[in-house]
This record gives sequence, structure tokens and C-alpha cells, in this order.
Amino acid sequence: MSKLFGGWSMSLSKKPLEYFDIINYGMVTNLSGLTTGSAVNPGWSPEKVNKPDNSSVFDGKTLWTYGGGGCSPAAYPQNASDVSRIIDATVNNGWDGVDFDDECNMNIPLVIETMKQLKAYSKQTSFGFISGSTYNSPDSEPGARLNEKVQQIVSSGQCDRLIHYCYASKMWSDQDITNNVSSALKRSIDHGMDPDKIVLALTTRGLTDWNLDYFLEQVSQLQLGGLFVWLYEDLTDDNIARIKDVLSR
Repeated sequence: MSKLFGGWSMSLSKKPLEYFDIINYGMVTNLSGLTTGSAVNPGWSPEKVNKPDNSSVFDGKTLWTYGGGGCSPAAYPQNASDVSRIIDATVNNGWDGVDFDDECNMNIPLVIETMKQLKAYSKQTSFGFISGSTYNSPDSEPGARLNEKVQQIVSSGQCDRLIHYCYASKMWSDQDITNNVSSALKRSIDHGMDPDKIVLALTTRGLTDWNLDYFLEQVSQLQLGGLFVWLYEDLTDDNIARIKDVLSR
């Protein structure tokens, strides 16, 4: 396929779809301990786990996700030591890169520095954020901060993919989708991100023919880089056929 198809998994044992170009494993939400789970109840760590061998399924890239919903503490990475841990975990354990999921007010200058160092090892980098009403309200204080973050990421030239999360625990309402998805994508393009480096993301929870077609229409019309899916194991054969058709154009 000419555009990227990918997704996320919380389980290291879950295999990507055979059509995938990228699989992201995580979420490493305990940023101080660099583990999944929390500081009180930590899970696996990319510092101790090698990149899963998915060669029998696909020949794409396997990244680990730094951050995610409920990640903490805020303002990480904090210092050069935190940056080094991310780099060492990725390089020493064979991961193809790091997917930064900023849902806890990350330290963007140090995220960019980490990306820069990852690129020196030919590792991939991506940055994802919730691209909804806050992003589309740059005159508000939180909207201005979010837009400034994205502008910093884009202007750094260190980010391979800018990922727009356009869903919550399930797909947004049809009105929220029409009010925010297209305008947010165009905003990132206006900030200087090449459309083919922007990936639109959705979830299979609450997925309908209408919202799937709307997202695919944005990918096609704006010539975006691709589509990523949360809970991809719940995609139907019809969903996959429609996605593959658009991404192959």
C-alpha cells in the first residue's frame, strides 16, 4: 500500500495485522520508571524487553510508545538522563523507534532532543496528540499551548509522523467529527507538516460506516500519510477491505 496502515497494542504477544506497516507497543505510561502500568503497579519495560519478533507476520517497523492515556509524571523527559534511558532502551533492545503519545504535558524541547538522538541511530519517531476542539481553539490558553507544541515538533524536522488522535474511549459523535477532524488536519498542514507525514487515527469502538468513510475521505482528499487504528483486532473484513482500498491509492 502506498500509505501507512498501522495500530497500537498493549500486549507484546499480540501480532500486527499482516497488512500493517507499523505496530506500536505500549503504552509506557509510568514515565519515571519507564514501564507500562504505573509506578505502584508497573508492567513491562522497553529497557528489559527486546523488540517482539513479528517477522512471520509482516516486514514493517515495530516501535514502543512513550506516554499514553493517564501517563505521568507531567513534564517528562526531565533531563539528559531520561533522554539517555529512552535512547538506550530503543537501541540496545532492537526497537525500530519511539512513538511519543503526549497525553501528560510532555517536555517538548527534550522530546525533540530525544527524537534527534534517535534519528542519529536511524530510528523512527512519531508524535501523537488529541486533535480536537482544544487544538482548534488557538485563541484559548490551552489551545495556544497545544498549537505551540505542535509547531515546535514540526519545525524541528525530527518527527517522521504526526499522529492525530481523533477519538476518546470510543469514536467521537458525528458532530464532533465534522467540527474538528478536517480543520485539525488542515491546521497541522498550515503549521508546516507535510501531509504525507500526518497520520489520522481512530478506534474500532463506535466505528460505523459513516465515520470510517469520513476518516478515509480525509486521508484521500488531503493525501495524508495513512491511518492507524486503536483496537485493530476488532476491525471487520469489510472495514479492512475499505481501508486497504483507500490506502492503496
